[in-house]
Amino acid sequence: MKMRYDKEASIWEEALPLGNGRIGAMVWSGIGTEKLSLNDDTLWSGYPKESNQADKSFHFAEVQGMALEGKYHEAQEYIEANMLGAFTQGYLPLGELNLKMYNAPPSEYKRTLDIENAIISSSYTRSNVTSRRECFISAPDQVLVMRLFTDGTLGVSFKASITCQLRSQVTVQGHRLILEGIAPSDVRPNYSMGDNPVVYETDPAKQGLCFKGIVDFEITGGEVETVGNELHVDSADEVIIRFCCRTGYSNESCENDLQKSLAFDYATLRERHIEDYQKLYKRVDINFGGFDDTGKGFLPQRLANWETSENDPELFALLFQYGRYLMISGSRPGTIPLNLQGIWNPHLHAPWSSNYTLNINAEMNYWPAEATNLTECHTPLFDFINKLRVTGADIAKYEYNARGFTVNHNSDLWAAANAVGENGKGSSVYAYWPLAAGWLSAHAFDHYQYTMDETFLRETAWPIIRDAALFYLDVLTPDKDGHLIFAPSTSPENTFIYEGKHGCVSKTATMTTAIIRETLTNALACCEILTEEIPGAAAALEKLPPYKIGSKGQLLEWSEDLPEAEPEHRHTSHLYPLYPGHEIKPGTALADACAKTLDLRGEEATGWALAWRISLWARLHNGERAFACLKKQLRPATERLGGCYPNLFGAHPPFQIDSNFGATAGIAEMLLQSFYPKKQIILHLLPALPKDLPNGYVKGLRARGGATVSIYFKSGELQKAELTLDSHLLPQDAIIIYNGEKKTVHLTPGQTIVYKE
Repeated sequence: MKMRYDKEASIWEEALPLGNGRIGAMVWSGIGTEKLSLNDDTLWSGYPKESNQADKSFHFAEVQGMALEGKYHEAQEYIEANMLGAFTQGYLPLGELNLKMYNAPPSEYKRTLDIENAIISSSYTRSNVTSRRECFISAPDQVLVMRLFTDGTLGVSFKASITCQLRSQVTVQGHRLILEGIAPSDVRPNYSMGDNPVVYETDPAKQGLCFKGIVDFEITGGEVETVGNELHVDSADEVIIRFCCRTGYSNESCENDLQKSLAFDYATLRERHIEDYQKLYKRVDINFGGFDDTGKGFLPQRLANWETSENDPELFALLFQYGRYLMISGSRPGTIPLNLQGIWNPHLHAPWSSNYTLNINAEMNYWPAEATNLTECHTPLFDFINKLRVTGADIAKYEYNARGFTVNHNSDLWAAANAVGENGKGSSVYAYWPLAAGWLSAHAFDHYQYTMDETFLRETAWPIIRDAALFYLDVLTPDKDGHLIFAPSTSPENTFIYEGKHGCVSKTATMTTAIIRETLTNALACCEILTEEIPGAAAALEKLPPYKIGSKGQLLEWSEDLPEAEPEHRHTSHLYPLYPGHEIKPGTALADACAKTLDLRGEEATGWALAWRISLWARLHNGERAFACLKKQLRPATERLGGCYPNLFGAHPPFQIDSNFGATAGIAEMLLQSFYPKKQIILHLLPALPKDLPNGYVKGLRARGGATVSIYFKSGELQKAELTLDSHLLPQDAIIIYNGEKKTVHLTPGQTIVYKE
């Protein structure tokens, strides 16, 4: 589990990521200049704003009537003229720490990301002296640490400086560089820059977040000199760099962080970091048959060899664990949830503002959290949903005259819940989508099903699920057939042809119905477990419209068979009830319609879209089609096609981290699928194992119902499975399904049961 390179990074997408959930760094491991691109998860543009909403629910009533009458184009025009608000704010880069080295031709260069220890190291030889660096970011001590040393007399020499794209200043105090600044009050999206793309307000009530970073240099031997706002180090025996940062979003102090870290020497900081990280990472082990000669080299060569020979199955184990590494590095309890770029972003105007895109991407980030045994990493999302419950309640009340809460497709640090787009023509295709609360609430119920934590269900999940359900109950309206629908609806970012023109607003959409059905189903399950009530939910659930199969045998995306303007569109939103939902089962007519839909969508898509299709095909128990999508995660990214960059970051393109997490979740789904209907554990073992990954094992996956599962396979066949029910649960049976055969095993809490075919 090491990513090795024989060249320094020359672009950001070649640098390697570190993180502790809050602090992020891309380490370039340069020879002439070492560069660390730095981020803090709370450094965003904008500031908290009062809601100050007036009742605008008459707009929804007006446009609902248009949709029910089939006036789709009029409804779209009305939405875009009256119902779209301000864009979200953007995630910002903190700065770059630069260490300019003395140049000389090096040899034997290498750099490595050790995924098992979350440490980046590099080394090269110059004048018969080897220079070495090692870097990590500690979660327990909230500090980035880098050690520079040599194994000879040449010493460590560099000129240290910090650069920042935001309003800021750098000062030198002793052996420290101090960066202080303020974030903009407004940063426009990269796709809608306007005349004032960056605004710094002078009104104190509208000013952006302040931020501060401290770089501390612990220098042994050599000479140190301050030159302007740089620190020059010459011929030191060893240098230990500590970096701490904070923003005004919290009341924490980076000075306190630094002072606490100084109580430990480098070796102790390193040991504490590894111990903390491995408590999470070591829960799961995976192997697809070990390395051959192609698997022992540098990663770019491995990827190139893979393209020609496809003879390095362990690359998929690496991709799987890399996704888990990024999850641990980017999302820890108490931090902000992963955005479009995780916590790693170098751009002032990041693609799509590096925000929370809630019509697939933010949710996909957390697909692997439970199944790959990283349940704690899921908690930042629940904290964020509770903030959305507040802002989204205003949207529900003032724009829909409804209870509960609703959230549209974009959000940010400030938990924006409105439909964005600023009334731009054509923007409703992505902006008008008030379904995110339901999708997010499914994550809360899933966390309960994996952990069986009834306290979490009562105190966290139930309020979220209840409030999402209440909104839907208040906005559902009968159609001409007597079904309850949410009108009008869009299917995220896709369009159809209607009355000779492109459109995106219709009566309702399949994804809309699927999310509402799942939300109401989960709400009723909570009521049964917790002895709660949600009047009207059961009756409404019965009246939701059925899914329909279209003229081509496909699952309809909208409530009627409307021709798609882009048949190979990247989104597969209407397949939600297949995955991440689990309403459509393999072997049914609807499952066949899902397969036909995927065929019609074609073989190509962006990175995250391909990652979604891994799990969709896996749910259809088609390992070869799932693997075909998975393989594309390892191809070099182009301007048009998804794949990966040299550092294995996923490409939309450009970089979006969701495909990394989607690929990890997809691999887990190919090996194990679990369900927990009516308080019964159902486990599908190796439901989508492809012929090209015939040998190996996975240890420590989690299953719904509170079980841990390890699976061993050889020559494409199951050898054995080990099942352990969590020790705090009651005994129960589990139904194991393999190759279509069902067997029941009895699970005793805390005891491992070995199942053999």
